[in-house]
Amino acid sequence: MIKNYLTVAIRYLLRHKGYAAINTIGLAVGVASCILIMLFVRSEWSYDRFHDKADRIHRAWLKEVYEGKTFTNSVTPLPLGPALQSNIPDVESTCRVYAFNSLVKFENNTFNESVHMVDSNFFGMFDFGLAEGNKTTALSNSSSLVLSKEMAKKYFGKTSAIGKTLELELGENKVLFTVAAVADHIPNESSIHFGMLIPFSNDHYIFSEAVRTRAWQQVFAETYVLLKKDATLAGTEKKFDKMVQQIAGDNYKPGEYNIHLQPLTNIHLNNEIPAGIQPTSDPKYSYILGTIGILILLIACINFVTLSIGRSTTRALEVGVRKVLGAERQQLIRQFWGEAMLLTCISVIIGIGLAALLLKPFNQLANRSLILPFDLFTVAFCLIIIALIAIIAGFYPSIVLSGFTPVQVLKGRIQSAVGIGFFRKALVVGQFVASIIMIITTLIIGKQLDYLRTKNLGYTKENIVIIPTNQPRKEGIPLAERFKETISKNTQVLGSTISLFSFTEPGWANLGYEDDKSVYRDFRMNAIDADFINTMKLELVAGKNFASDNPVDQNSSMIVNEALVKEYGWTDAIGKKLPGHFEHVVVGVVKDFHYESLHTKIQPLALVMKPDSMFRKANDIGFGFAPQPRISVRLKAGNVQEQIASLKAAWKTVAGDQDFEFRFLDASLDAAYEQEIRLGKMVRYASVLSIFIACMGLFGLATLVVV
Repeated sequence: MIKNYLTVAIRYLLRHKGYAAINTIGLAVGVASCILIMLFVRSEWSYDRFHDKADRIHRAWLKEVYEGKTFTNSVTPLPLGPALQSNIPDVESTCRVYAFNSLVKFENNTFNESVHMVDSNFFGMFDFGLAEGNKTTALSNSSSLVLSKEMAKKYFGKTSAIGKTLELELGENKVLFTVAAVADHIPNESSIHFGMLIPFSNDHYIFSEAVRTRAWQQVFAETYVLLKKDATLAGTEKKFDKMVQQIAGDNYKPGEYNIHLQPLTNIHLNNEIPAGIQPTSDPKYSYILGTIGILILLIACINFVTLSIGRSTTRALEVGVRKVLGAERQQLIRQFWGEAMLLTCISVIIGIGLAALLLKPFNQLANRSLILPFDLFTVAFCLIIIALIAIIAGFYPSIVLSGFTPVQVLKGRIQSAVGIGFFRKALVVGQFVASIIMIITTLIIGKQLDYLRTKNLGYTKENIVIIPTNQPRKEGIPLAERFKETISKNTQVLGSTISLFSFTEPGWANLGYEDDKSVYRDFRMNAIDADFINTMKLELVAGKNFASDNPVDQNSSMIVNEALVKEYGWTDAIGKKLPGHFEHVVVGVVKDFHYESLHTKIQPLALVMKPDSMFRKANDIGFGFAPQPRISVRLKAGNVQEQIASLKAAWKTVAGDQDFEFRFLDASLDAAYEQEIRLGKMVRYASVLSIFIACMGLFGLATLVVV
């Protein structure tokens, strides 16, 4: 019997190739699109779940309440980890992670690399595999170094890196490290990525004794906490207040300094807590893409169902004849549902093949390394699609048509009942409503991207090359000045400037202090030279620019933005000082410019030539990036390769064997909005697919009407 059903179904589909092709292709495209989007969303929601102890690992974060203002931070003081482990019985262990840039010397070459300083139990808490070495001893020695596979290949090629040495610059010290292990591939779905690991016992090279043991106001490292198996998150957090009062009670009143724990698996998609070392992802992108995937599949399913219902009008006579010949209703139900199931299975199989074929270009679009796993989740997903579509698509012909009497069918009285009725019209309307939603979403996201690309930032970003010195200020400023002097004779250089932070690095120095009325205030700060405003083409709306040969400007003058003027309620800012202990006097006001992301409001900003006295007067200091001199060079529009080659040659003359590193300002700013740009492309392609599938359905219905 089953063989007979299958034979009839295949014969019917072969006889009506156009109908079968339209239905199959439309549904296959919908299934492929949904599978690819499902893989991306699944990747987003699976971050950090590969760790065996993921359910017990948490990241500490802080909420400080001061003078009515609330400050949150996922980067914590260095003493926090040891304090939690010593004072909280629910804590099994803690691990600090501090990321910084260091000059790495190998043979006669020097490179700038990102280095992570971690506690020795790093591999005991987290399940990162090792390609070479032993987890127990990898970080047991203060001179041990763990490299990623990529770093090991970069420095040592195909030979084993174990036992080889690299020289790292830590603070003002050059320290020799020996490779003790090579890490295996780090999963994409990890909130911790590293190229080089060194033990936290080297912190004395970078931080003072006070910062390492007593400075609860200064934050530098992420602190991860492994709770004991019987401990609860809420119960553990209740014990933190007592510890804070015991250790830092002299500086904070109860309720002013709050320590919280964030589950490890919650980090990637939680943007309510500030990002730590690695950027987080906005969960709304997952929701948007997930909804888009469902809409595309819904459009394809509606297309499949409407064509099935439309085609069923041609089969009413077949039902009548088969009933006259003795076919029972249950047999007809099984026949029609079997045909729907067969066509759906074929479509899903083709859809899986399309998804596998398009996975590589989709990975390039999404900037991921997704794979199509044939695991329980994927199989269940495909089976659910097959079952739902087959049941819905086969319902009308199998239940309704099989219920008509042969006399009605053979006399032609059934035609009006099985025509294009309300149900099929509703499906078509629903299909195009979903397509319209896709188009509207595309237009909205497109306008948002246009805003990000065309918004006036308050400075000119084109033709700017940023060159980091990767040196502390003591060595970096002289190096930057020598380089600036060398390129000043280059006719392709329109201007150059030295600053402590550049526009590609959000989170300039954040200074907090109490003013003369005991009101807590904070503002952003950058140290610049006299050419900064002209090189970046900022607009000076009041006062004057710095003069490079004026000692007063160098030591006690500052230029502020309009946001700071508004924050302090000044009508005329020139000659004013910040209320409190600061000695710098305002000599100029620049029009507000977006030195941080367009996602954030422009904050009060002070620009100075020498930052030391500002740092000394501040109570709290925070850095988004290391305060190292950067050189920004404005070039003429022209041959970029030749211009970069000339800058590199000038760098070699002043920096010796130190690696030449550069980035274009406009490209770096575009990269900051990469997530939105990728989402926009995905939505645009999805809209095109939805319209394509809907049009295929209309074409199929039109052919049925014509026939």
